[in-house]
Amino acid sequence: MRIRNLFILLIGVVSMNVHAQTQALSKDEAIIRSNIQSFSAMADQGAFEYLGRLFAPQVTVDYTSLFGGEAAPVDRTDLMKQWAAFLPGFDATYHDLSNLRVDVNRNSASASADITASHWLGDDGFWAVSGNYEFTLQKSGDNWVITSVKLNSQSESGSRDILGEAPKNAEQNLSTEQSELVKL
Repeated sequence: MRIRNLFILLIGVVSMNVHAQTQALSKDEAIIRSNIQSFSAMADQGAFEYLGRLFAPQVTVDYTSLFGGEAAPVDRTDLMKQWAAFLPGFDATYHDLSNLRVDVNRNSASASADITASHWLGDDGFWAVSGNYEFTLQKSGDNWVITSVKLNSQSESGSRDILGEAPKNAEQNLSTEQSELVKL
């Protein structure tokens, strides 16, 4: 009986070790996952200086499924200025990423994630878009930078009317947020 229990325990430990090894992330995949998760969190927090370092100097942004137009390369500094002139104008935003999938191929990678981006303004203003993001990334030293981001919009709720109102508040709200930063 004692040998049987020891054998069962040994089999359990071995299977847990094998399972842990198959579930372990590579360093590159961990960096990519952290950067993609940070992409949404930093945008919601108005941390555009830090958000910008997640991108290559030139990044292709494709929101054509939502707004039409053409996908276009943009300088990361210009992209951060565009987002800083828009996102802080909302009372709150929450970009909820889920089902993050990453595929690393040497010095390039692709990632995708489901997204629901919610935006609130005033007492009744709300707009959300759901779909998925597709990212391409390139290894840059010890980091991975986003070289393209594409939104595949699938559904919307609320009213797009708040999109025109938010930029009116962005500069003041961003200034207020930055005044609350902890100086080191």
